[in-house]
Amino acid sequence: MKNKKLNNKGFMLVETLIVSVFTMAIFSLIYSNYYPIMAEYNRREVFDDVDGKYGVYWIKRIIQSSDVNFGNEATSGTIAYNIKNNGYHSFDCNTDISSGDKTTIYLCNNLVKKLEIVRRSDDGKELSKDDTAGKPAIYITTFNLSDFKDKAAEKNGTGIFSGDLADYVSFLPVYDKIVSLNRAKYRVIVEYHRTKDNNDYYAYSTIEVKK
Repeated sequence: MKNKKLNNKGFMLVETLIVSVFTMAIFSLIYSNYYPIMAEYNRREVFDDVDGKYGVYWIKRIIQSSDVNFGNEATSGTIAYNIKNNGYHSFDCNTDISSGDKTTIYLCNNLVKKLEIVRRSDDGKELSKDDTAGKPAIYITTFNLSDFKDKAAEKNGTGIFSGDLADYVSFLPVYDKIVSLNRAKYRVIVEYHRTKDNNDYYAYSTIEVKK
């Protein structure tokens, strides 16, 4: 009888160990999968969300209008030149839209304000949305983001490419394996300043531009 009791205790101990190891393995699996999912959810909440896509679509419509002239890659100071040589162009409603079309300029500036697009100084400092200085955080680059990603990596930690914007740029695919169905050569990236539950945060969105 004594031997039988000892064997039962040993069996129970083995059972307990097996159940404990199994439970720990389940929790470990949940933990290792849960946090990446939550991180992806948080990222998706501020990267290319519905509001962001809506905003960047209307900015795209303005950029694609006849009131915005990209010029050519050989002429210094033009949008096309800046994209080719710097990897991107900081779009500005007041200087990049034909001065003769005051309606489009007004609409563009109004969109920047209403959509809460970030406005930055040349050194990357965020300005008040009512401040008319600096430029809105609207960046035109090539459809294929290889060069833009390299430029952002070079300047990571300084100017406009610091912090969350640099994270967003690194998150984006290169788009080197696909061709735009609209044969778009360019794309636009927009940065928004949002507030939720009294907390400030940035959101981003991108869309192709045919020009």
